[in-house]
Amino acid sequence: MFVFLGFGIPLLFGAHIYFRNHINRPLQQLVSLLALLHFFVAGYLITVAHEQVLYPSHYTYADKASELLVRIKNNPQQKVKSISCHVELLSAIDSTGSRSVLGDAQLYFQKDSLSALLAYGDYLLIANRINEIITPKNPHQFNFKKYYAQRNIYHQGYLSSGMWKHTGQNKTNWLYAMSYQWQAYFKKQFSEYFKDREVRGVAQAIVFGYNEDLDDEWLEAFSKTGTIHVLAVSGLHVGIIYLLLSGILLMRRSNGRSLKLKSAVILLCLFAYCLLTGFAPSVSRASIMFGVVIVAKAFQRRSNIYNTLSFACFLLLVVSPYNLYNVGFQFSFLAVVGIVYYTDTFRKWVPVSSYLGDKVVTLLSVSVAAQITTFPIGLYYFHQYPNLFMISNLIVIPCITVILYLGILFLLVVPFSNVLASFCAKAVMLYIDFIAGVVHFLQDIPYAFFEGIHITLTQMLCIYGLILGITFSIRHKSKTALALAATCVLIFLKADISFERHLPRSEVALFEVGRDLLVGLREGNKISFVASEGIYKDQKKLDFIIRPYLVKERLDREYAIIPAILLGGPSALGTIEFLGNGVVWYDNKSYLFLDYTNTYIRDTLKLDCIIVGKSKSVDYMNKVLPRLQSDRIYIPAIRANETSQMDLLKKTKAIYFVDYITI
Repeated sequence: MFVFLGFGIPLLFGAHIYFRNHINRPLQQLVSLLALLHFFVAGYLITVAHEQVLYPSHYTYADKASELLVRIKNNPQQKVKSISCHVELLSAIDSTGSRSVLGDAQLYFQKDSLSALLAYGDYLLIANRINEIITPKNPHQFNFKKYYAQRNIYHQGYLSSGMWKHTGQNKTNWLYAMSYQWQAYFKKQFSEYFKDREVRGVAQAIVFGYNEDLDDEWLEAFSKTGTIHVLAVSGLHVGIIYLLLSGILLMRRSNGRSLKLKSAVILLCLFAYCLLTGFAPSVSRASIMFGVVIVAKAFQRRSNIYNTLSFACFLLLVVSPYNLYNVGFQFSFLAVVGIVYYTDTFRKWVPVSSYLGDKVVTLLSVSVAAQITTFPIGLYYFHQYPNLFMISNLIVIPCITVILYLGILFLLVVPFSNVLASFCAKAVMLYIDFIAGVVHFLQDIPYAFFEGIHITLTQMLCIYGLILGITFSIRHKSKTALALAATCVLIFLKADISFERHLPRSEVALFEVGRDLLVGLREGNKISFVASEGIYKDQKKLDFIIRPYLVKERLDREYAIIPAILLGGPSALGTIEFLGNGVVWYDNKSYLFLDYTNTYIRDTLKLDCIIVGKSKSVDYMNKVLPRLQSDRIYIPAIRANETSQMDLLKKTKAIYFVDYITI
């Protein structure tokens, strides 16, 4: 790989310079295409080189070890019931000795007095309780296996007290160590001056990107009003800081050595902000972009914004190719492309002469421009669209500017003046209360947002093709671009029809929910769920399983939750008939939920399907199942190891050990 990069890049660069100087346009374009291909291949090779799981020394091939030596790679995060750490696996230890291993893992430590002292860089000796991260057992759920794989993490584990010990060693990267120390210090100061947890969570997220204290309801309100970006440190925050610094230092009036000195000061401040935010990809991207522009101006060089953006993207991907899979990374770059390309066009459509009018139109233009290039990917990932984003951004962004300025002033003065720090904190709280009231008010307006929208990857690409086609047909009067837009519309509709055609009209879906029960009875675009008490009383668990299923299957958001206790007696709900003793009649078929039989089955019963469940004993099933005649018997996969104790199952072919299945 290094030979490929070391010889290829200089060779192509030299060829490009040669053909440019000799004005050979076709050969120069060919060399440029080869250079792009070269970088693409190089990117692929770098990504493969980062895939630790491909190496023979990866932990995957040493998972039989009894103990592991690990090092904590991040700042431990406080969870509700545990402490979360990203660790680097160093050595696997067994009876034969120890050997070096590669790999990362996500560990969760039981909360106690010792785990509370865990810190970045600590070396730990742990019991080998690490397991491979599994794919989700239910359809359309968030894929944690894929999420962590994109961060080179393939294993996770939970360690209770006594299953680990500190070796007394610690090794850190001084930059990250400094970043975590700053964050810890400022979190402590915010906790002292901001007593309201919801307000403190928003303030920390805006000022230096710490989002562990964000309230879920507030987060949802910002998301539904199209202002969620203000809670993630990004190019917006870097731009606000740059404007403040350039104004204070009077950059427009500077030149020569003075301009270079002031540029160095701004670069140093932007680097310090990157350090404070833990080098968040969006902040790093924006800082690199501003840095290139600042250096170019200091040396009186012209810079092309698209080249600058590409350079920032290139550097971040060289450092970590997995940034490409980061949703924030994708949103950040797409938003900047939209703002750069469309803002001036929209700004010219509404000419205004007043200063305030100019600022309002510019802000609206920026909001629309960013939405154009980000809404397709927003629909694809988050399945919602904020209809009032222009109004919310027009109010929130100016407030965010003030909050960020006051927040930075708070960080600067808190070590020296309690009075000034208290004043800044109270002012920040007033602004946050105001914008929280705005977003909550806008959220409650009818049709403030669309949610539950599902588009496929093909449809998302078609929307981007449509945007490009319309843009170039208007700007360049291109008929080819117009034809591209029309083609994208046709492909989008075809993909939609094909998706709808393959959706089942009726089905019974058995979900994997541990020791509980969740069964979906679907008819057309309506669905009812039969749920045990542990499910329907836990709204978070219910939403985690049901909402992705409803969205991806394009079912109506209105659904019914039927308590499983109704399976015990006779009743009817719509097309679902409960015949009692665990028997349900639905879609001209009979289903027996064995866990919910409340009287002993003495007579022979013929059923279309038997759902065994997890609570009845093996002895009970051995006595009851011989009296039941059915073409299909579904048993949870976790009970597969009980087959040796169940004589009937050895003789029955219609047995299915399942996690999630549709009948």
